[in-house]
Parts: sequence; C-alpha cells; structure tokens
Amino acid sequence: MQDWDDDADYHAAVGRTWLTVVIALGCAVVVACIALAGVLGFFELSDVLSVLPD
Repeated sequence: MQDWDDDADYHAAVGRTWLTVVIALGCAVVVACIALAGVLGFFELSDVLSVLPD
C-alpha cells in the first residue's frame, strides 16, 4: 500500500490514472468504429452482390 504523505504524489497518480482511462476509452471507441464500419461494409457488399446476375 502506498503511503500518501505527499499530496503531489497522490495527484500525480490520479492524473496518470485518468490519462490511462482516457486512452483506454479512446481505443475502445476506435475499435467500435472499425467494427461498425466492417459490419456496414459487409452488408453493403452483400447488397451489391445480390444485384449481380447468377
């Protein structure tokens, strides 16, 4: 367990924690957007292929 005698150490740790949270959320949003683009792209491709003659 940390001995938080110095407030500066505590605030630095809190700042690093928030930075980590923001980076993780940013990565999650990017992955979700890529997945959504992939799903929408798949449906668009299937629509195009369904128009082509057999």
